[in-house]
Amino acid sequence: MAVDHCPVCARPLAADPRYVTWCQSCGWNLNATPVVSEPARQVEREQKLADALAAGRTPGPERSLGAFLLSLPVLLVPLPLFLGGVALLVFYRPLLFAAPFAAIAFIFTAIFRPRIKRLPSAAPAVTRERAPQLYDVLDRLAAQTGTPKLDSVVVTTDTWIAVDRIGWRYRRVLRLGLPAWAVLSPQERYAVLAHTLYDDQRGAHDRVLGAAEHILDELAATVQPGALDSAGNGKLKSSEGVVVLVGQGSDDQVLHSRLVRIASAVFGPPIRGYRLLLRRLDLTGRQRREYRIDRRVSEHVGSEPTARSLERVLLAGTCYRALERAVRFEPGSDPLDVLRRTAAEIPEHEFVRLVRLDEARNGRADVDHPPTALRTRLLRATPTPTTAVFAPSKDDELAAAARTASAHLRDHY
Repeated sequence: MAVDHCPVCARPLAADPRYVTWCQSCGWNLNATPVVSEPARQVEREQKLADALAAGRTPGPERSLGAFLLSLPVLLVPLPLFLGGVALLVFYRPLLFAAPFAAIAFIFTAIFRPRIKRLPSAAPAVTRERAPQLYDVLDRLAAQTGTPKLDSVVVTTDTWIAVDRIGWRYRRVLRLGLPAWAVLSPQERYAVLAHTLYDDQRGAHDRVLGAAEHILDELAATVQPGALDSAGNGKLKSSEGVVVLVGQGSDDQVLHSRLVRIASAVFGPPIRGYRLLLRRLDLTGRQRREYRIDRRVSEHVGSEPTARSLERVLLAGTCYRALERAVRFEPGSDPLDVLRRTAAEIPEHEFVRLVRLDEARNGRADVDHPPTALRTRLLRATPTPTTAVFAPSKDDELAAAARTASAHLRDHY
C-alpha cells in the first residue's frame, strides 16, 4: 500500500493501484464517474417520506387505488385487439384491405401479451440434498415471514439476490447471485434472505401494476429509435470524440428512418407520460412498503446487520469483475475461492467510497426501492439490537453450482 497526500487538503491517502484513490476528508476524486440525475420532485418526495417515518408519524397506505385503476386499461388492451383483428379477417372485404389492419392489431396484441418469466440456462439448481443448511435457513425464514417454502434455489453470476415467479405454475425460485452472496457475512445473508422473502409477498395490486409497467416499458422501447434506425440518414454522428458523416442510404432506409422518428414523436410522449404518471401515483406507497419490510427484518436480525447488508451489496460489482477476469485468464480456478478472496481483499476505503458514491447518485436496489442511503439512515435512526440467528455460512454447499454457472460465463468469451 503506497501512501500519497490529497492535493486539496494535504491529508495522507491510502493508495491501492487496484482501486480509486480518493480523500475521505474532503471528498477529492470521489466522483470518478458521472452522476445519474433524477427528477428533483421525486427526490424531495422521497426525502419527506423518510423524514416523516424517522419522526414516527403514521406511515399511511401502501397501495394506491389510482395507480391500480390506471393499470387496468393497459392489461385489458390485448383481448379487444385480438378480437378486432379476427373480426377484420372474417367479416371485412376485400381481404386485401383488411389484412394489413388485422396484422397491426395482432402485432400490438403480441406486444401487450402476458409475459411468462423463465430462468436463464446459466442458472444451475441447488437441491436440498446438496445444500441442507441453506434450505434449513430458508424454511425457518419462510415460517417466520409467513410465506410458503421456496420451490427451488438457483445460482447465477448476477449481482443481486431475489425471488422470481417462474413459468405458468408461478413457482417461487430464489436466484442467488454469487458476487452478492460472497461479500455478505452470515448475519447479513440472513438479513438479505429475509428481506427477499418479505418482498415476495405481493398481491393482485402489485402484480397488476408490475405487468402494466412492463408493457409500458416494452412499448416505450419499441417506439424509441435505435442505432440501426438512423442508419443512412446523411447526418453527422459523433463517436468517441470523432465526428463522422453517415452517408445517405437507400430510399428504403431513409423511409424507415423517417417512419421511426414519426412513430417516436407521435406515440413516445403519451407512452412515457402514462408510465411516469403510473409510477408517481404508486411511488410513496411502494416505498412505505419497503421501509416496513426493512423494519421487520431489523426486528429479526438487528438494525446494524440489516443496514450493513444493504451497503455491502455495493461491492458485488467488484467481485463480479474479478470473477470475469478469473474466467478469462485463470480457467482452472475455483469461482468460490476467487469471490471469497476478492471480497476479503477489498480495502475499507474502497467500501466507504462506494457507499458515498451511491449516496451522491441517489442509488437504489431497483425502481421499487427507496434510495439505499435513506434506508440505512432510517434503520440506524431507530436501532434494534443485533440478535443471534441461524444464518447460512457454508459456501461449499454451492460449489458444484458455482462451477457450472461460471462455466456458462466462460462461454461468452
